[in-house]
Amino acid sequence: MVSLFSNAQTDPDQILIGGNKRPEVLLVGTFHFAYYDQDLYKTDKDKRVDILSKKRQKEIQELVEYISLFKPTKIFVEDFNKDNILMKNYRNYKNGNYKLTADEIDQLAYRLMDNFELDTLYGVDEKTIFQTLYSKPETKNYASDLSKGFDLQKDFLESDIGKRYMKWYEIDDSLKLENSMLDYFKILNSPISQKRGFYSLFAGTFGYENTDGADILTLSLVSRNMRILNHIERNINSPDERILILFGSSHTDFFKLFYNSSPEHKLIDFNELYSLEMN
Repeated sequence: MVSLFSNAQTDPDQILIGGNKRPEVLLVGTFHFAYYDQDLYKTDKDKRVDILSKKRQKEIQELVEYISLFKPTKIFVEDFNKDNILMKNYRNYKNGNYKLTADEIDQLAYRLMDNFELDTLYGVDEKTIFQTLYSKPETKNYASDLSKGFDLQKDFLESDIGKRYMKWYEIDDSLKLENSMLDYFKILNSPISQKRGFYSLFAGTFGYENTDGADILTLSLVSRNMRILNHIERNINSPDERILILFGSSHTDFFKLFYNSSPEHKLIDFNELYSLEMN
């Protein structure tokens, strides 16, 4: 009895997990195949991957086959899904009335849905609290006053660490061109890339004299990711589910902190999917 009590004290998972079955979660961080140029760093046009080329389409098939080893039961993607556009496009695609675009949802999520005959694709993107505050007359002035005098993107670009990140992004563009899609995704979803990707969300934007900068970060990128996580969590209904989350890597880098800490989920390493096939 003493030994069991001692182990429970030192290993909280004996209590928090015990023998409970947990839903499995796979984070698939991606770059935006269609290059919408909405992020701070923008890839030069001559360094962009042509996803629709014959070579890359073959690589996409290889990537889809690899992700399929996870056998997802639900797929969550970075889209607001206005007017249920995701399923409308998917049904049209199945009927031969929609040609897949370069977007990663078309290229990866729709093909994975085919492989596992899934009937729903969950678009769970969200606006930030800051955007919500700014859209309401009673809180617009507060949001405007809070952001007055702040340019977090400028601060990032002018900081030493921000300049180093921009250099890394340039090298990352080369990695996309030099590697197959599967090999690049393994790099993008490696622990070191995820860890440094998470820090990039805050790099060069701390250390102000007051807390306004920290408040802006919380009300913007932090709140958006937390809202997305809430949408995902309310759609997980069984410990038998296998949850695939396909989002831009800056989001999945954030999500990893949540799922890696959770005793209620089992986080699957993207780079270890071949081991699932052997089990």
